[in-house]
Amino acid sequence: MKRMLAAAGFVIALAGFAQTAAAETAAARQPGTVASAASPADLPVHRGKFWFHSDCITAGQQAVDRGHWSQYQCAEGWMWNLWTDR
Repeated sequence: MKRMLAAAGFVIALAGFAQTAAAETAAARQPGTVASAASPADLPVHRGKFWFHSDCITAGQQAVDRGHWSQYQCAEGWMWNLWTDR
């Protein structure tokens, strides 16, 4: 019985996570988060993978602020992939 309750709790938590991720995806498309709407060919350097979209945006923007690159894009895949122009 305890295993069934634990499994049910896990499924409910997983469903909540999926809803949160979908909400973050919709809310994260804010103006100014990407320097331009560049195509993947314009952003050839893969910088890393992130579990959360907000972490990818933070890493990309902090590096823009420091002058490491001028454009970035967080592309959704199994995880969030950070692509940059240099």
